Amino acid sequence: MIDEETRYEAVRSRDARFDGVFFFAVETTGIYCRPSCPAVAPKRQNVRYYPTAAAAQTSGFRACRRCRPDAVPGSAEWTYAPMS
Repeated sequence: MIDEETRYEAVRSRDARFDGVFFFAVETTGIYCRPSCPAVAPKRQNVRYYPTAAAAQTSGFRACRRCRPDAVPGSAEWTYAPMS
């Protein structure tokens, strides 16, 4: 199991090695992302972690439009998510 410090560091550094390992959601925006999302890193106290995209959706969060965490890993949507 990955500890919270490691997960937050993966989010803060946009580490793609953790994509698909866990997802994170930001309480203040209502959005969930994959760790490599190019958006500004959220404050630690606003972040919640989920093992799957489905778990984040079940908790009421919607998928980020930048990193497409709801796309199937390896698909064109996942691989070529806009990184602007």
